[in-house]
Amino acid sequence: MPYRHAHWWVLGLFPLAGLAFWPNYISVISSSPLSYHLHGVTASLWLLLLAMQSWSIHHGRRAFHRTNGLVSLALFPLFLAGGASIFVGMAQRYAEGATPFYQLWPPHLAWLDIYAVAGMAFFYFQALKHRRQIGKHASYLLATTIFLLPPVFGRLAPIPLGIDFSLPGAFERLGTAFHLGQIAAACVAFTIAMSARHTGKPFIIAGLLSLLGSLLFEVPGGTDFWKQLYLNVAVVPTIPFAMAAAVAGAAIGWAGWIAGKRPAATGPEALPA
Repeated sequence: MPYRHAHWWVLGLFPLAGLAFWPNYISVISSSPLSYHLHGVTASLWLLLLAMQSWSIHHGRRAFHRTNGLVSLALFPLFLAGGASIFVGMAQRYAEGATPFYQLWPPHLAWLDIYAVAGMAFFYFQALKHRRQIGKHASYLLATTIFLLPPVFGRLAPIPLGIDFSLPGAFERLGTAFHLGQIAAACVAFTIAMSARHTGKPFIIAGLLSLLGSLLFEVPGGTDFWKQLYLNVAVVPTIPFAMAAAVAGAAIGWAGWIAGKRPAATGPEALPA
């Protein structure tokens, strides 16, 4: 079985995420918007699901593994709904311009969300499609974690960069932190791909997409045309948009499940004796 200890590495992301999201979410969790809770809970459950899937298949718990596979069909749409609510909420706060952060970075960060959601959707589809091929299935499913790394690394990057948010101009320097988050995620992906060898293709794709995200962050993310266009997202109703994302997630899961079904036997060998 590939990735025998993957569950420990996935679980190891939780302390990092806790440290990264402590200042702006966990420490003020009681006053955070509902969209933050939905996104945080579904992303956490996704990581827990991956850890359980890795542990269960390596410990012979095949029935448990199959059950959790079915659970993913319900969880993935909720994950997309949470991401969609964050996307709209960020545009609303950009339109309001309440803080220096939201005056600068939401149009840039929107493209990191777009590429990450597209990558997650493609990888989840491929994982379901290849669920009878252990190496491909595990690689595509575990590689979805790469798209969850940049928000963690990007929020931790100000520490080594020495960004002091009490000083003027600190928020303007966050672009470097976000780029470092993308590059760090790509490095993790490429390192796993090199060690995985024959099953490393999904991690190579994820690493390249992380680098692409860094480019999209600037272009089109920093263009005036996109900034004006992005303002229109602020008037999109959050709940219908989140529901549409959930429907899309359910469709992706269903399509992947159907694509991975064992083909029916045809020809003389399919006829009863």
